[in-house]
Amino acid sequence: MEYKTDKRIVTIHAIQGLVIIIAMIFLILLLLLLFKETNVLFRMLSGMVIFISLLTSYEALIYMPLAYKKNRISIDKNFVVIQKGLFIKTLVKMPISKLYTVKLVQGPFEKVFNTKNIVLVTLADEFTMPVLNSRYADVLSRRLIRAIKDNDKKWN
Repeated sequence: MEYKTDKRIVTIHAIQGLVIIIAMIFLILLLLLLFKETNVLFRMLSGMVIFISLLTSYEALIYMPLAYKKNRISIDKNFVVIQKGLFIKTLVKMPISKLYTVKLVQGPFEKVFNTKNIVLVTLADEFTMPVLNSRYADVLSRRLIRAIKDNDKKWN
């Protein structure tokens, strides 16, 4: 069984990026009011704000949609396989016997778009699969919890 990141991630990141850009515009206006006398400082600060706004736009509208297309989580009988990344690819093949618990995380933007992040917890680390369709995340969570319980029964 394989799950992919939900396409609504583009919208979620675009909204988050837009919020940051609006905050940066207000910051530029505030800097304009505060430092209109010192022209050099204003230019430096507004240049930094514009750079951060452009970087945020790139991250939200170009990088994240491409990176999230590569995200996958699959489950077979004994392993959970997580694939992530665009430029730096990560492949985690984790035995179900090493899983401690599964968490579902839903922030305010995820609630609006009915998506959830799933977090696989081992004793040593946590692995997050971001933005799954809420229904798929629930099914995957129940399936993993059942697999963890079945594995515990084998050892008890």
